[in-house]
Amino acid sequence: MKQLIRYISLVVVCICTFLLSGCSFVWTTENGDPATPEDIKASVEKEFSVVHPRLVLQSAVVEKEKPFQRNVYVFYDESNGFSFTINSVVHRPTLPVPGGERDTNANFVYSEEYLIHLNGKLVEEAKPYGLRMAPYEEVLELSKLSATRVAGTNKIPLFRSNEIIFVDKSVKGEDILTFMKSIYSEYKPQDNPALLHPRAERHIGIYYLPNGEADKTKAEYLIGFRYMARNDWKETMLTGIGSTGKDTFAVERDFVKILDHMIRQSI
Repeated sequence: MKQLIRYISLVVVCICTFLLSGCSFVWTTENGDPATPEDIKASVEKEFSVVHPRLVLQSAVVEKEKPFQRNVYVFYDESNGFSFTINSVVHRPTLPVPGGERDTNANFVYSEEYLIHLNGKLVEEAKPYGLRMAPYEEVLELSKLSATRVAGTNKIPLFRSNEIIFVDKSVKGEDILTFMKSIYSEYKPQDNPALLHPRAERHIGIYYLPNGEADKTKAEYLIGFRYMARNDWKETMLTGIGSTGKDTFAVERDFVKILDHMIRQSI
């Protein structure tokens, strides 16, 4: 019976390897070589073609020798201006079959680093709307604060979003709507979901903080939105607000009303 199971598993492996496009694993032996820098470059540039990456290898290090070799590569994206470090490994197969399984975290790391790098651009784009978006380094510092807020019957950290936006009484719901829609177009350019695969979805938290107040622990959490690969713009808005609007325009109208009300209540 065990032999039959192993045989069936091996057949499944072969089918996945040769028939499934985009299959995330490639089978080899335990002494096989991990994916090369050229393999990674080709894969990432294809997967994220919507943002036109042009990768240049900066370094390649064998972190662990065979069997089950582990390599570490550092790439620089000349088109978008950031570096990222990925692992390319051979590990024990997930299925109960002999040999080794090639794997890499390249796509996940690229999307994460791209979105972190994008933060700097969004920080500047928020300013004309009267919004203050926290730079990435500040987001990290805010996440370490002991300040909490109440969610239902629980206390949770005040700041735990990937991106944080501060508003004051001068900001209108329409301003927030316009900026949040522009973020959507950056996270899903041409509605391409590549940057937002499940492990890289983004949560944006919006907080009320009076103009001139330096103590961020006095910020009041208003609402949060999740940007996910499977959601269009309407569905993205609905991750934060409740609306019975039948179309995008109706939901946008509710978005503006709700945010205006929240800001007025916080003044």
